[in-house]
Amino acid sequence: MKKAWPYIITIAIIILAAIIIFAPTKTSGLPTKPTMFVGEGCPHCKKVEDFVASSGVDKKFSFDIKEVWYNQSNALIMNKVWQHCGLNSASGGMSVPLLWDGQVCYSGDEEIISYLKTKL
Repeated sequence: MKKAWPYIITIAIIILAAIIIFAPTKTSGLPTKPTMFVGEGCPHCKKVEDFVASSGVDKKFSFDIKEVWYNQSNALIMNKVWQHCGLNSASGGMSVPLLWDGQVCYSGDEEIISYLKTKL
């Protein structure tokens, strides 16, 4: 039995290392479900919110809404989405409303409403 302990310990270390290496982790910081970023008082955001309310698209397509002007943690999440989508303030891309569908960014009221109409 004394000779078996080094093998048992080695196998345990290998299993632990495999779990650490292959365990799924959320390191990107990107939302895992569709998310719309808005600013309180933003007229373009209001157009999208009015469309969502009148069309009922939120009953068929589930997404989170995060306010970014007064919520710093939401703004940081939106910044990660911007970076992932290659948007920046120099190109005029960093603005609200912004919809992240989990893979693609849709920016501006017209683009977002067009996308949401495909979900009806």
